[in-house]
Amino acid sequence: MWIGSEAGNDLPAARRRVEWLKCSRDVVYFTRRYVHIYDATRQAWLPFALWSAQEEALRRMANERLLVVLKARQLGLSWLCLAYALWVLLYQAPATVLLFSLRETEAVELLLRMQEMHDRLPAWMQAHQAVNRATRLWRLSNGSRGLAFSTTAGRAYTGTLAIVDEADYVPDLGRFLNGVKPTIDAGGKLFLVSTADKRRPRSVFKNLFRSAEQGTGDYRAVFLPWWARPERDAAWYARTRAEMEAQRGTPDDFYAEYPATPAEALAPEESDRRLAWRWVEAVLEPLPPLLHHNGPALPGQAGNGLAVYVAPQAGRRYVIGADPAEGNPSGDDSAACVVEAASWAEVATLVGKLEPGRFAAALAALAAWYHDADILVERNNHGHSVIHALQATGTARVLPGIDGKPGWLSNVKGKALLYDVAAEAVRDGVCRIRNPQTAAQLASIQASTLRAPTGLADDRADAFALALAALVHGRGRGEASSVARAPDPLVALDRPGW
Repeated sequence: MWIGSEAGNDLPAARRRVEWLKCSRDVVYFTRRYVHIYDATRQAWLPFALWSAQEEALRRMANERLLVVLKARQLGLSWLCLAYALWVLLYQAPATVLLFSLRETEAVELLLRMQEMHDRLPAWMQAHQAVNRATRLWRLSNGSRGLAFSTTAGRAYTGTLAIVDEADYVPDLGRFLNGVKPTIDAGGKLFLVSTADKRRPRSVFKNLFRSAEQGTGDYRAVFLPWWARPERDAAWYARTRAEMEAQRGTPDDFYAEYPATPAEALAPEESDRRLAWRWVEAVLEPLPPLLHHNGPALPGQAGNGLAVYVAPQAGRRYVIGADPAEGNPSGDDSAACVVEAASWAEVATLVGKLEPGRFAAALAALAAWYHDADILVERNNHGHSVIHALQATGTARVLPGIDGKPGWLSNVKGKALLYDVAAEAVRDGVCRIRNPQTAAQLASIQASTLRAPTGLADDRADAFALALAALVHGRGRGEASSVARAPDPLVALDRPGW
């Protein structure tokens, strides 16, 4: 039952003490019972009736120190952050909350909202008085204070909590964070909250979110999709998407503002993309990696990033696409992708900082496990070393490229043919992608360069494209090509993981 400000004022002193204690221990309880937010549709201040997604996000705010929150529009995240900030000001006093936005006027608006939320609490819950209520500063009698800044200021303050609204639109977020993060390193919290800016696929905000999703770095990731708002249904989705696509002829704006998955939000704009995200999305069928104790003994297995989605199956044929790198810890990854020949489905990936010799040994072990799979290696500087090392094993089979030589020549013509194969397979829906990172990289490939934008990786995309090229241009071409152009429904029903 929601108590509210007016009813809350009528509580006897003993009940007030109980309520105060409950609120101090649980920010969700505090928000549900006492916080009001402004409803622009009804033009009134109403109780904050939390949706399940909002409640989960609020608990993450309470339990995590560094959060990067990627969200769809109009999900009440600004109000949610302010509710948490207000709780901090009242129950962790003396506290300092720093509110940042791209422009100072927007940051000041956030501060004003929080003041209004405070004023609608029961009188006994409010701070006794506001010692200072200036445009950018709100100081309470309990020693807490809230401050509003543009993202070009605010570095001189030590904060208990810093909130950066629409962080992906901050032009130099990296420099800003270098200045602000030390202000909360003594135990404070920092929340970065934003929709996606599609114009910058390699922004600091997106990089932090990607790292957090992969479990690296100090930040933790929170994603809220368009359907986190309960009244949005399939009809709303179809209508809104159609309206937004009609404006520019692409779904880019819709994916930016109302994504269903992080991949939709993080994918670059389709302009100058060899593979449209909607093609890639249609063949993305993620599977959780399997844990195998009897898998291949790969060199340096603890750190080589092997993910198995479908284990080798009797009677199946497999191919491997391999994109070698030098193995430099600060350089590109070496990447391999195993694809099953009948279904054109990604069944395993191998990614890591593997130098050519170790990469070749890992490829040989992986190929042996997948029933002596053929391997198509990108023939570049490091690819020559990998090809020679594989040939030296006497067992690994290295496929030739279109020039008849071992490996796929990585020149202008070879790259174009490689992504012609990948684009046709993805567009026609005859392949299946299991790893979301493979999908994201494929969707980032630029049509003009056939590479990922500067700063983004394309090693997984190249490896997947090489595996498909092995099916089309390598051994067993007739079988693979017939499956690609006229899939048999009976064969499709027998595909692993379908």
